Amino acid sequence: MNTFFTFLHVAAAIILLGPVVVATSMFPAEAGKARSGGEESTGRASVLHRITKTYGMLSLLVPLLGGVVMAFDWDTHETNYWLHTAIVLSVIAWGILYGMVIPQQRKLMGSLGALDPADADPSDVTSNFEKSKAQAAAGAGIFNLLWFLVLILMFIPAPA
Repeated sequence: MNTFFTFLHVAAAIILLGPVVVATSMFPAEAGKARSGGEESTGRASVLHRITKTYGMLSLLVPLLGGVVMAFDWDTHETNYWLHTAIVLSVIAWGILYGMVIPQQRKLMGSLGALDPADADPSDVTSNFEKSKAQAAAGAGIFNLLWFLVLILMFIPAPA
């Protein structure tokens, strides 16, 4: 049973986190092109923003499944401090995604007039487009780096 849940955990990480990593990385460039008047870039930026929000939320299944794996084999994982560090880094990564990346993307989309009117809010506009774009890019870079570190930590053998 543990092997099955480990498979689901890894598959969810690949299928759900992969798109978020790519979308957050591509979004700032597409938003910049859209600001220059590229209608296709506005569409691409909109899709990347939706992928970031949707897959970002769905990727919360990854730690849930990881918790199931830990629960099934707690004696093995109890003293694995690399794994515990990976859990903390993943929480920080989601904090950056939801506290920095998605809000900056939303402000950029609002500034482009690309938010759904029913969903748009007057505060969803940035006074400094380039600064918001840079913050979205920086947040994406930190988010992606943290997930790379989590991947490495997951494969370091438990301390003896």
